[in-house]
Amino acid sequence: MEPSLAQTAGWIPLAWAAVVASVSLEALRRARAAARRAPVIPPLPSETRVLLVRPCAGHEPHLERTLRSLAGARTRGTLRCVVAVETQEDTATPAARAAITALEQAGLKARLAFTRPASDGARALDPNRKAAQLAAVVATEAQPFDLLLVADSDVDLDGLDLDLLLAPLTAPRPASATWAPPAERAPAHTLGDRASAAVLGGSLHAFPLLAHLDPSALVGKLCAVRADHLARAGGFGALVAHLGEDMELARRLRAHGGHVAPAPLVASSLAAGRSLPAVVSRYARWLSVIRAQRTLLLASYPALFCATPLITALALATAPLTPLLASAALTLALGARLLTALGAARAAGRPTALRTALADALLADLVLLAAFTRALASRKVRWRDTVLEVNRRGLLQEAGA
Repeated sequence: MEPSLAQTAGWIPLAWAAVVASVSLEALRRARAAARRAPVIPPLPSETRVLLVRPCAGHEPHLERTLRSLAGARTRGTLRCVVAVETQEDTATPAARAAITALEQAGLKARLAFTRPASDGARALDPNRKAAQLAAVVATEAQPFDLLLVADSDVDLDGLDLDLLLAPLTAPRPASATWAPPAERAPAHTLGDRASAAVLGGSLHAFPLLAHLDPSALVGKLCAVRADHLARAGGFGALVAHLGEDMELARRLRAHGGHVAPAPLVASSLAAGRSLPAVVSRYARWLSVIRAQRTLLLASYPALFCATPLITALALATAPLTPLLASAALTLALGARLLTALGAARAAGRPTALRTALADALLADLVLLAAFTRALASRKVRWRDTVLEVNRRGLLQEAGA
């Protein structure tokens, strides 16, 4: 290779590392600034009627505990809870019944709703079954409500001040929807658990960081939406053919003049017992949402979110020709990645030890690279016990349909 061409090639990994470091440090700066600012949250009026829906499907190790955790949450609003399960035969039903009994004994209003009656047994399932469960609960709810609060079945609500999530929806200039950035804090029982926690609490993809880079996004693990704005956007019934009903809902809310805001709290997930392939499949499904709904952002994954292994490989490849530039690129890329892992862990409320951060960085980047490759190679996704396909219009359908 000619000297001038070699010199140019040597600058590529350094320039790439500089871009990634700049974005990462800006994300850390914004998250730190947000943590230092005391959030100006107006009080939630006590007469605000809040409907909490917890969609469940299948057995989960901590299901009864997470459903019961509502007893430890706080809100000034008038709250009632619906635990949604498709059928009585669903393996989530026993834990749901036990949790509802405990919530009622604690003085909370809670009920169990079966969203797929026996008479519907022959009808094809809606592709997005979470959206279908939410739509069924809203459609059959006899009592009016002002705000709809959605918490996935693995979210631990114990100790949360839910008004941090709900009050912006009743402010003088109300948000249409709010969401709490999720993180995983349960002890890791498997390599899959460890890897998933690393993505959500040790990478630039950690939502407590990402929320400040992309504040218009909406992650539906723990979110709230005004009932009137939800109806104006078509409700959850209009989202049953979309993978990523949360992002599509955010798009529709914005299209109707609303806005979405992240809340200053973290949604703690107790998901556990997952294999590494299952975790890669989960994040590939998330990236399939990006591919379907925000296509241009898909390139940001290898370019930013899991770039360090790629920059490292490129720097090593150019090292024989431009050793100083390669060394600078490696130092910048690895240093920024370590700082990102430490900052993401702190923002997510996870341990920030150096050894943990190093393991998080490696695991998270490898999982995201594998998930990106899978999402790019195929439009098929596995969701619960069903194989689905995202068609070219971005809609879900049964694989092969």
